[in-house]
Amino acid sequence: MQYGALSTLTQPQGRATCGVDSEVPVGIGVEFAGPVTGTIELVNAASTILARGRLHVIAMLPCDRCLEKRPVELDIVVNEECRLAQVDQPTVEGAEDAEPIPILDADTVDLSELVRQVIAVNIPPRSLCRPDCRGLCPHCGQNRNEGSCSCDEEQVDERWAGLRSLLDQ
Repeated sequence: MQYGALSTLTQPQGRATCGVDSEVPVGIGVEFAGPVTGTIELVNAASTILARGRLHVIAMLPCDRCLEKRPVELDIVVNEECRLAQVDQPTVEGAEDAEPIPILDADTVDLSELVRQVIAVNIPPRSLCRPDCRGLCPHCGQNRNEGSCSCDEEQVDERWAGLRSLLDQ
C-alpha cells in the first residue's frame, strides 16, 4: 500500500488522498474474504499527520457458539493522528534496537501498518452466526443447528449434586 507523488503532503497544510484497494496486511490473525477498500485523506498539520477516511473489508469470523465461519462486513471510520516524529522513526519504550517503520519517506507513503492497526482494533470481540444459534453439544461436539445428538442432557457434575437435591425439593 504505497503511494507516490505525494510531495504536497510535506508542505504545511498539504493534503493527499489515497485510494485503498489491496490485500489486507498480514498480522491480524483473522481470515478475510477479499481486499480492503476505501479512501484515506492525509493532512500535514505542522507536527502531525492526520489520517481520515473510511475502509471496508469482509472478515471471516467463527461463531462463538458453533464455530462456523461467517462473513462479517466491517465499515471502519479512520480518524488517526500521528506525530511526525513517530511517523518517521517510531520508538518503542525499552527497545533501543527497534527498527523504525517508515510511513512517510520522501514522496512515498506506506499505509499498510496504519491500515493493519485500524482493522485489528475494529475486529468485533464476539461473533454469532445468528441470534438463536444453539451452539455445540458440550459432550460430543455435535453442531446443534444441524441436528440433535444422543447425549444425555441431564448429565450432572457430581460436584453440584448437593445443590441439585435442593432444586428437586
